[in-house]
Amino acid sequence: MKRLENLPEITDQMLGGLHAAQELKEDILRDAQMEMQGQKARRNTPWQKKKGPAARLRAIRAAAALACVALVATGVLAAAPGLLDRPRQGNGLIDTQIAGDHKTLPGGQSIALDMPRGSVVISQRGQPSYRGIWEAAQGANFPLVCVDGRYYRMMSNPTALGSSLQGEALGTVDTYTSEPALATNGIISNIAAQGETVYAVKGMTGAAVAAPVNGEMRVFQRVSFGTSALRAGEGLANTLGSSPVVALELTGVGTVTDAARAQELYNILVSNAQLVRASSGETAQSLLIGLQNGLVLQMSVRDENLMACGTWSCPEFFEAFEAAVQ
Repeated sequence: MKRLENLPEITDQMLGGLHAAQELKEDILRDAQMEMQGQKARRNTPWQKKKGPAARLRAIRAAAALACVALVATGVLAAAPGLLDRPRQGNGLIDTQIAGDHKTLPGGQSIALDMPRGSVVISQRGQPSYRGIWEAAQGANFPLVCVDGRYYRMMSNPTALGSSLQGEALGTVDTYTSEPALATNGIISNIAAQGETVYAVKGMTGAAVAAPVNGEMRVFQRVSFGTSALRAGEGLANTLGSSPVVALELTGVGTVTDAARAQELYNILVSNAQLVRASSGETAQSLLIGLQNGLVLQMSVRDENLMACGTWSCPEFFEAFEAAVQ
């Protein structure tokens, strides 16, 4: 076994007389091309002129090395056209094309992945087209307060609750967390700081609470969170409070501002609505419920379903509302 430090000496003996120059490269490629055409490559190389056993041994070694190089070059030249011209089969090979200027393509044709200018538009998330008064989500969750297993979402209107509507203290925030679903005990919030007092709202028992956020007393409306919506024995009326209704607004349908008619429509809603599922969501349509105490509640609307604290089905309400605004 030869030692690695002797490798340079062995290489010099095997390739003695060969010089990695452009001329040698051209000779190898030319010989390979001749072999492909069935011709015998013969060359009067410098080392063939030397006489004696040592010269002949070096010539044999050099010829062997040259043959190996020529064989590799021949294989590459022979295989390359086949690889380039081989028809693509539906066996997992991926066809690729350059998307860009169609003038650079054969015949000037366009390609499927070349998108016209203006096809992709990047913009910030805009405000919804309907009137909504729930504060937008912050990360994965909307700003909320949880009291006794009931969840309340912060509202953008009003920006501050008047002292006349502030009710009794319900307790203080025990857990401030960005993952309310992981907390189960006490009063939980991801917006009101730990230790802040949470209050009831007069006339809104079970439907709304209030808590200080950045120095202002903000209002939170009862909503569903995950699979949590109603508690035992509750219905839709328990999630909307007991304050009289004075106005209703349904996106794309109209507004009812007559207090008596608005209350009548509201009664149809709470009397006939059937719970479809505990979860709910936001859509491009909303029902705003104006209350006599000055607060406004929101329900999202989709396909004759209303969503806030759960999803509720009530075709009778939508029929009556359309008749009222005609």
